[in-house]
Amino acid sequence: MDLTTPPELLSQRQRTIFWIVALACAVSRFLAMARTLWDWDEALFCLGMRSFDVTSHHPHPPGFPVYIAAGKIARLFVSSDFRALQAVNLTAGVLLFPAVFLLARELRLRFETSMVAGALCVFFPNVWFFGGTAFSDVPSIVLVVFAITMIFRGCRDSRAFIVGTVALALAIGIRPQNLLVGIFPGLLASYHRWKSSRRTVIAAALIGVAICAIAYGSAIYATGSYDRYMQTVKAHGEYISNIDSFRSPDRPPLFRMFSSFFLKQYQSAPLSVVVSIFVIISAGGAIRSRDARIGYVALAFAPFAISAWLMLDRFSVNRFSIGYCPLFAVLAADGIRRASLRRPVVEALIGGGLVAAFLIFTAPALTAVRSQVSPPVAAVQSIRQHLDHGRDQLYVAFAMTPFMAYFEPQYPFLRVMDDGSMPLATGGLRPWLLMELNHTPARGFSFHRQKDHLWRIARHHYFDIALAPVRELPRFVSGWYAPERSGTDEWRWMGPHSVTILPPARGETLLRLQFDVADEIMPERPIVTITVNGTIVGRFTPPEAHLSRDYRVTPAPNGAPNVLQLDIDRALNPAQRHLGDDTRDLGLLIRMLSWGPA
Repeated sequence: MDLTTPPELLSQRQRTIFWIVALACAVSRFLAMARTLWDWDEALFCLGMRSFDVTSHHPHPPGFPVYIAAGKIARLFVSSDFRALQAVNLTAGVLLFPAVFLLARELRLRFETSMVAGALCVFFPNVWFFGGTAFSDVPSIVLVVFAITMIFRGCRDSRAFIVGTVALALAIGIRPQNLLVGIFPGLLASYHRWKSSRRTVIAAALIGVAICAIAYGSAIYATGSYDRYMQTVKAHGEYISNIDSFRSPDRPPLFRMFSSFFLKQYQSAPLSVVVSIFVIISAGGAIRSRDARIGYVALAFAPFAISAWLMLDRFSVNRFSIGYCPLFAVLAADGIRRASLRRPVVEALIGGGLVAAFLIFTAPALTAVRSQVSPPVAAVQSIRQHLDHGRDQLYVAFAMTPFMAYFEPQYPFLRVMDDGSMPLATGGLRPWLLMELNHTPARGFSFHRQKDHLWRIARHHYFDIALAPVRELPRFVSGWYAPERSGTDEWRWMGPHSVTILPPARGETLLRLQFDVADEIMPERPIVTITVNGTIVGRFTPPEAHLSRDYRVTPAPNGAPNVLQLDIDRALNPAQRHLGDDTRDLGLLIRMLSWGPA
């Protein structure tokens, strides 16, 4: 394959077919346009549109500055932050088919194969669904595909090389990992350009660096502090490394995750098998025939795909696989070409049938998101209808806090952990809990979205939300000091020993604690003991001052109350240590307490 010469021009008939299919793909994007935002990250993006601050995760690090900038431009013409971001996604979704088609053509795949690759990528269920949301994934991948297409073309055209570099830099301004996709195409094109015009390579590099610097420099400026911005980005990176990546002790081994990231990312078991067969046919045929076209697209996307497999959240593969789905679309289309024995009519029929199967699988799932207010938005909107601020105290589970921050920023609430959270105090008001239902049954005012195929396509979150009164409260029997509050936070100090009565429970029950140990006693290596109904469930020396612990326990039988005892063998008396006027013996500071079904 020689990228220094242009591919064969399309005939008039082929151009007509291309535009018909491109128009059909563009129209189909409107079927996925969600009525409201639905997920955590969407709320964070909308908060970033309102007041950009990466340290507050508005949006989450590193800030997606190019995506937010595009949204702010769109915001000049539409009525809401969500609609502005959605408009950016819609535009990207319309351009996705031409982008993948042009990439396949640049790789010298024939017309029919390029058409199948573009249509498959467009109608992959995750691409179609997330293209109607306020996530950044589809705009990111469209920029990436256009970028590497133009960079490949840059092997023979200096202007295309510059344009591709600009597009790649903008894609990096959405997601830094996109640099991984541009490494091989960039090196290949730079090699060809260097021989004929070194100035072009140098200019492109300077332009790309400048765009990235402006993008993330703007994010730092809008956040307000370089140090705070970098600390937040570093902390987020450590979270990904410790919780999401292969380093996490809770993550299954990489070989078990392989199928999720590379075989099952199509959200339908039968379709996953069919597509994977064609991908394997393509890979095997390309290796046997030394097909550079398939090798080039694999070398472009493989670094990102491997990075996702190693580092990213295993519960969000549906989203993150969008970052490398063009690779599998091209491989599947090439596999169809090989399986059809290079007969264009057979290839078109098989490819069209597979695209139609994806369409039939996905389209019904889009009805709910297109026509219904999402459960978290409906729940937040119901608060003023059902609660009396003078009589009720609202507690908001952590998963629901971005929605409160965006839709009800002035409404007072206290932040708690999850759907099993216990208030640390009520102040005489009736406690209500706004929560995502993970383990507890629906109660109070509940808001539900039918799962069906949508459960396979979207993240497994926010299908069930409830606004419910807290009927059973803990009793802080002994060893506790008065509760304290600041903003949305509530906490309670205990002394060296405390006793709390928890409500009755049935079956295996999850006890969750979030607590602090005073910094001043950490060097003394205190020992913390947690006892439930007379059985020690945890005893340890805290490795750090801020801790979370989860315990699966057997509750007291016959509906009896449960006794929680907390002990620490060291305590801090600030007055005795000349650290202030506080004369209390401070053992543990409890921030959140949760008790519910495991």
